[in-house]
Amino acid sequence: MALVSLAMLFVLKERIAHAASVPLLSTRDIVELLNDYLPRRGGPEEEVYEDLLRRHRQRTQASRSHARALRRRRSEK
Repeated sequence: MALVSLAMLFVLKERIAHAASVPLLSTRDIVELLNDYLPRRGGPEEEVYEDLLRRHRQRTQASRSHARALRRRRSEK
């Protein structure tokens, strides 16, 4: 559990430090990736990277959709 906590702190600090260049992920995404990847330490990194990119695309789409909805609501007022 300590390893997961340390990894989470590191990832969150890095996310804040490199907010413009790091993929958009929620804390839940990070936890799920760590829970899946850490037990299989010898697992394929490409699989984790592909999962990270898929989640990033989903978060980006959701963020853009939310922004469009906000603009639409503002224009209707």
